[in-house]
Amino acid sequence: MAFKKRNLFKPDETLKLSRSGVELFMNCQKCFYLERKLNVKALSGFPFNLNSAVDELLKNEFDGYREQKKATSLHERY
Repeated sequence: MAFKKRNLFKPDETLKLSRSGVELFMNCQKCFYLERKLNVKALSGFPFNLNSAVDELLKNEFDGYREQKKATSLHERY
């Protein structure tokens, strides 16, 4: 596995930053340090598709209960 050598921080050199580097620093200073000094990339978030799929499944389930005019198990508990 090859590691990125470009743009890593070296104390004896001037650190060059891009717009995305400044944005990373503004969003999360710890993530910036880990990426620039230790070459550890931040984890990407869950894709939006997962959220959409869960929303669609829940909507379909609750629509079925509405058509049957029944309460869900969540409603029955409260």
